[in-house]
Amino acid sequence: MVLNMKRKEIILGVIGIIVIVVVAFFLANMIHDNHVKSINKEEDKKQEEVEEKEDKIEVNGVEINFKTYRVDSSFFLNVPDTFTMLDEATLKSKYNYNNRPELVFMSESDTEHVFVSTTNEDMTDDGLEAYLNNRVAGLTGMTVIDSGVYQKYDKTFARLVATDANTYYNMRFFTLDNKLVTVEFNCSVNTYEEWEKVANEIMDSICFNEDDIKKYSSD
Repeated sequence: MVLNMKRKEIILGVIGIIVIVVVAFFLANMIHDNHVKSINKEEDKKQEEVEEKEDKIEVNGVEINFKTYRVDSSFFLNVPDTFTMLDEATLKSKYNYNNRPELVFMSESDTEHVFVSTTNEDMTDDGLEAYLNNRVAGLTGMTVIDSGVYQKYDKTFARLVATDANTYYNMRFFTLDNKLVTVEFNCSVNTYEEWEKVANEIMDSICFNEDDIKKYSSD
């Protein structure tokens, strides 16, 4: 009888130890899982902050926001919302020459500009590469940073980025109704590194229907 009691006590003790070990195991797993979840949440939050920071475009620490313009009902363009679109009278007084741009957007300091020009020159998508090559070959006193031809929205674009002693130019050439269209961003060569992302954003935003500009602006 005494042996049976001792056996029962031993068995109960063993069972108790097993229960404690199992409970401790599950508790340890729960604590570990919660810790891992907490770490993952922190890492996800940090990644989101990094991505959000990368998406922002800043100049001198100030975030640049963009406004979408529809140009001649033909194409769309994002321009910094602090830039002012010049009226016809100001265009004529400020750019008093025959081939002045059709549209000019000017920064508050009048040191950064976006020009939109359409010429009467006949041009096709197939002719853009030759046009670009001739344009580059004719440059004097300028340094070409980048140039080339690429396809987007089933259209051909020519890209030319260059500097002279004073000015940085970031330009795109494309065709509409077999006429050459030029979009240009320019600023001081001393500040172009601060404005380069803005210039690329403007050029990359060029598109031809509302669905494309909505998709581009939401990306």
